[in-house]
Formats: sequence, structure tokens, C-alpha cells
Amino acid sequence: MAWRDLFSGLTGGRRAKDLGADHDPFTRPEAVEASEPDGLALALDEIEAAALEVYAANGLPDQAGHYRRAPNETEWRFLGADMTPEARFALALEHPPEQGWRFARLQDLGARSDRADVREASRLLNDVAEFRLARRGVLTQDHLLMAMELGGAWRALQDARAIRSSQLSLSVPRKPRARRDKPVSEA
Repeated sequence: MAWRDLFSGLTGGRRAKDLGADHDPFTRPEAVEASEPDGLALALDEIEAAALEVYAANGLPDQAGHYRRAPNETEWRFLGADMTPEARFALALEHPPEQGWRFARLQDLGARSDRADVREASRLLNDVAEFRLARRGVLTQDHLLMAMELGGAWRALQDARAIRSSQLSLSVPRKPRARRDKPVSEA
């Protein structure tokens, strides 16, 4: 996938000539429904899927939404895909953090992990979520920097998959055998 395709998705992934004659140029990008995912959306999906693989390999949930963990428990329980701030606040009042209750979004579950790969997966999930939200509004220089960092992460994922699926293996070279010099016979 070319970088041009990825960055064309920053503004909705469609050019004016692709939108047709009935396109209103004053319609905000978030009001225009995408008929199919663009290159950037597909790359964000790949990054998210790879980060969720890391979560799953480390025993964390992989379903988007809100979670809670009771005191003295290690597993997170799914609360719901979308919760209003009022509902989250009410849960926090019913189950105070001072008593050991913990609440988090999926992308925040691995942020305080002891493992670096889980913390990185958490950071990627947060960046993907923030960037998807930003695409519906006004993009800033920070969003462009985030897109570049996500592009680097996407490239690293592509390279890692290529290495995993490769049949090549690296090994220590063997010492060369001692050569015996044979005289060349003339015939």
C-alpha cells in the first residue's frame, strides 16, 4: 500500500473528482459516509488487530468497550461497548477505587503492564482510537505526527509478519573445513 493512499485517507480518503457531480463541497467530512474503507482505515484496522493479538496472547480482553476489575481479582469483566460518562461515574461511586475496584477502556488495560509489548499495544490502541476520532473533525499537526508514527508501526508489523511467514532461518555459520592442496595433474 502506498503512502499516498494512506495519507489520502486523512480527509476521508476520497478526492473531489471521485465524489461525483452531486457532491456538496461544503459538507463536513464526518457527514459524508464512506462507501468502502479507504487505505488508511484498512491500515488502522491492521494495526489494531496486531495490538489486540498482543493483548490476547497476554490474557487481556480483545473486545472494544469498558471493563472493570474487582478487588483481589486478575481478570477484567466486560461492562459494555459504549457507556456514558454518567454511567461510568455512577459505577465509580458504587465501587470506589479506594476499595480496590478498577475501571478502564480496552485500550487502557495494558498501559501499566510489566511487559513492554503490552504497553506498546496499549499505546497503539489509544493512538488508533484517537486518530479515528480526529478524522471526523479538524486535523492538526499533532495528528499528522501521530499518523507518521502509526505508519512506522504499520511498517514494523508488515516486516514482522514477513519474517514470521518466511521459510528462511538464520544460523551460525560452520567453520570451513581444512583444505588439502592436491597437485593438479596434467593430462
